[in-house]
Amino acid sequence: MTGTVASACGFLLLLAVGIAIEIRARLRVPAATATRSLAAAMRTTPGRVAVLSWWIWLGTHFLAR
Repeated sequence: MTGTVASACGFLLLLAVGIAIEIRARLRVPAATATRSLAAAMRTTPGRVAVLSWWIWLGTHFLAR
């Protein structure tokens, strides 16, 4: 298995886990969904910096090719 294939498999696994957590959160009311988590992060300055940093990282690594 090459490094590229291993990386792709790792990212697919992370995506699958994220989707599973989101589905579980939506089925149970007390758990936070991605939307609620993002809204909570955007209420504070450090949270906004973290969200901005994540978007910059995402754009640099995946969208700027």
